[in-house]
Amino acid sequence: MIDKQENTQRKSAIFRFLLFCSAADEDILAECPKAEQQKYASIGATVLFTGILAIISGGYALYTAFDLVWISILLGIFWGLLVFNLDRFLVSTMKKSRGKLREVVQITPRLFLAVLLALVISAPLELKIFEEEIEESLHYAGAIKIDRLDSLYDHRLATQEYRIDLLKEHTEKKAEIRDEYYQQYVCECDGTCGTGKKGRGSECERKEQKYRKSEAEYQEAKASNDAEIAVILNDKKKLLDQHLVEKAALTDSFSDGLLVRLDALNYLPYGPQLAIILLLIAIELAPILVKLLSPYGPYDHLLKTIEYQYEIDEITAINLRNQQLNDKLTVMASLEKSKLDQEIKNNEGAMKLIADAHLQLVQEHLQMWVEKEKEKLRANQS
Repeated sequence: MIDKQENTQRKSAIFRFLLFCSAADEDILAECPKAEQQKYASIGATVLFTGILAIISGGYALYTAFDLVWISILLGIFWGLLVFNLDRFLVSTMKKSRGKLREVVQITPRLFLAVLLALVISAPLELKIFEEEIEESLHYAGAIKIDRLDSLYDHRLATQEYRIDLLKEHTEKKAEIRDEYYQQYVCECDGTCGTGKKGRGSECERKEQKYRKSEAEYQEAKASNDAEIAVILNDKKKLLDQHLVEKAALTDSFSDGLLVRLDALNYLPYGPQLAIILLLIAIELAPILVKLLSPYGPYDHLLKTIEYQYEIDEITAINLRNQQLNDKLTVMASLEKSKLDQEIKNNEGAMKLIADAHLQLVQEHLQMWVEKEKEKLRANQS
């Protein structure tokens, strides 16, 4: 009984984690049927598996690049979490509605991003899956470079050998001419050919001189050709040493890095690569496609209701704040009007006092003028 309860709690924790991966609201899902909860748990599992694939893929790619285990593991986990968060974001920002056209328009940019993520994740996995083929391709590419280098030096060495053969042939021709003249000289002096006269006659001496001259030419040609052959052999030895050095340098320069392996993928059959890419694209698009193809469910209805209620509350709060502001402005306007009316009333009283004072002053001036005029009249009568 206790084991069953622990298993249920463990399942509940895993189930809640999958719901977290799906970016669904657990409080809303708690009010939905079990089938709706399982649907979002499946979406969360797909998002989780995509993140795990990204960890494996990124870790292998970084290990290929840096050849450092711990750094590759840490950066691979970071890359996987980044992809996991992006997938979770893509799923969470896609809202179901009753209009399919609106959903398609909404999903289009997310599809492009999901395909891009699938392509990035697939490349390192392809490197691992086709590792043997890539090694063979790299070996073949290196062998081609070495063959080209060998061919270049073989051509140079063949040219040197050809020059040596020409010099030896020239020396041999001089030797053949000398030997021929020697036979003619001996034959003439023996009387077995030529004039048929034995002894040192004029013809014997002439052929002897001819032989001596050919002997000198042979010795001169042999010395010159042997010296030139020695120079060529020395150059040939240097060329062989240079060939070995360049071949060793070329072999050491063969890269086994990430970029070289990615480039080697281009020389492999495209069919298997395409299958892997399409598989990862399908995995990457699975959460989005599930939400797109699934019917408008209870979760979507409740979520829309909550969002609509939130929007109404927000609009109501804004209207209330506007009403409060209007009331405040009305009160302020009323106070200002009362103040203005009081000022007008005060000004009217002041103006009346000024008018009364001015009237009294005019009356006094008029009375004084009348009195002066009366005095003038009395003075004139007397």
